[in-house]
Amino acid sequence: MRVRHGVTAVLAVGVMAFGALPAQASAAALVAEPTVTSAEYPDDGAWHPGAGLPGSFTFDAGGDGAVVGFYYGNTDPAGTFVAADHPGGSATVSYTPQASGPDDLYVASVDSVGNRSPQHVHHFYVESTEPRVSGPRETGVGVPAEFGFSPGMADVVSYTYRIDDGPETTVAASAGTTTADVVTAALGYHTLKVWSTTSTGLRSGTAGTSYTASDAPLVASTDYPDSEAGGGPGVTGVFALTPRSPGVVGYVYYVNWDFDNPTVVPAGADGRASFTFTPDASGFYPFQVYSRTADGTQSKVGRDYYVMVR
Repeated sequence: MRVRHGVTAVLAVGVMAFGALPAQASAAALVAEPTVTSAEYPDDGAWHPGAGLPGSFTFDAGGDGAVVGFYYGNTDPAGTFVAADHPGGSATVSYTPQASGPDDLYVASVDSVGNRSPQHVHHFYVESTEPRVSGPRETGVGVPAEFGFSPGMADVVSYTYRIDDGPETTVAASAGTTTADVVTAALGYHTLKVWSTTSTGLRSGTAGTSYTASDAPLVASTDYPDSEAGGGPGVTGVFALTPRSPGVVGYVYYVNWDFDNPTVVPAGADGRASFTFTPDASGFYPFQVYSRTADGTQSKVGRDYYVMVR
């Protein structure tokens, strides 16, 4: 009797589980999974037209009369609806991949009460059309920095760029590499996003390059290059200072982290300046250099520069 009760209990659980599953599963099974075809972006493992270039995609219910339309999109589950041309028919949409590399278009058939089919994944590969971007890894703040843009597709007539999610700026393309003076308004880490446009209005994929914006002045010396052994005791070095923010009228620097003993250097009309330093002995001399504006405001970031005397 115990064995029979045990078997009965197992069967009862099995019946309950079976009864709880089919409602959604059977509804989905009533809707046929669509086929997806595309002349521009077939699912064939090869590379095709390119980021920013549209393609036509046809969804077909294969004659399943329950299907009234399709959901599609590049997210799972697909969220954009398009009606079939007739029950059990097909629909054709335009989809534009925004980036090069592997891409997926998710598509599901749907019936009149909202039941979806199993989702079809159309997998394809997108060639690169993004422009090539060159530029500094660090820029100033509020002053221009030169970046270069080179085409990744034919017939490019302009480039458009934006810093992070800021406003867009468009510049005309020139032969070869186009240069743009990009001004970054805020300190910190940024991404420059760049895309090109052809004479017929086709937009490329979007390239991105990251950099840091700092108001620390630039310091350079041929006598004592930064962090390299040079000069010697009694050998005077000349250090050139270049502003990295607007309105610089002078600089202040400290040696050996002695912040109680600043040395002030006035700047010329262009914000540039220089100073000399003559070490008494061999060794390591760390400098910290800041810029100043007319109202006495000091740059938020200082430039660390390391003099190593032979």
